[in-house]
Amino acid sequence: MSFLFRIQKTGVVILEPMINKTRWKYVCRNCPFVPDKVPAFCGSYVRPLDTWRMRWIPDAPDYVRTMRISKRTGELGKRPMNLPDRCNACKAQYRRATRMGKRMDRIHAVAKSYKDGRKIPKLLTFALPSQWFSYDGYLTSRENEIRALGKLLPRARAILQENGVEGGSYVLECTYKWTPDLDNFTHPKYKFHAHVHMVAIAPYIHYSKLSEWCQQLMPIGLGRINYQAVKNRRKTAVYVSKYLVKDKVQCRTFGIMRGQSQ
Repeated sequence: MSFLFRIQKTGVVILEPMINKTRWKYVCRNCPFVPDKVPAFCGSYVRPLDTWRMRWIPDAPDYVRTMRISKRTGELGKRPMNLPDRCNACKAQYRRATRMGKRMDRIHAVAKSYKDGRKIPKLLTFALPSQWFSYDGYLTSRENEIRALGKLLPRARAILQENGVEGGSYVLECTYKWTPDLDNFTHPKYKFHAHVHMVAIAPYIHYSKLSEWCQQLMPIGLGRINYQAVKNRRKTAVYVSKYLVKDKVQCRTFGIMRGQSQ
């Protein structure tokens, strides 16, 4: 539990409990056990309020026996009481996010070996152009749009590598929009948006050449590239892994990261 030590002007020290607002990630109501998240020890003195904030280090966790037999020892396994026991769906989400975080760490580690603008990984987003349609006159699906985008990816990766992109990891996503047809309310119009989220080791592009550089995939039928430098690997991992968790798609690697994906 967290406590707040408040020092009054009279010199009296008041101990007040603090509400812990931190929450475990990737847990839901179906998870069998979600404990209180006890933060690690840290202290800070707040001068305007003359307060001292302190958080205590929790004791060693207690373990309870489970009905699952350990493959390593052949005995009943143990579960720590200070960590959540997630359901299968949340456990899959947690593992995907963990793998994505490790993959981002590898990308940042490889990029760090460069001494130029490639030292900072870049976030690239590009899409397959889409059009509005109605199901009575045009048949398509999310899978067809992703398949059409996938056919263009080998050529797109080759063009990116020709223009200084060393490699990276990416995921495919396909969202959709719909709008009512004012002429026929029973047949609304739809539009799929298949696109790629890529974290790549790419060079620094001067702003005077950025517009031209971002148009390199347009001749093969893809849209303009959204090019952004990312310095925080945690934010990058969260940004990309949410697509893995949401659509349960696979993360792919290419270029220099191909041999470092495992």
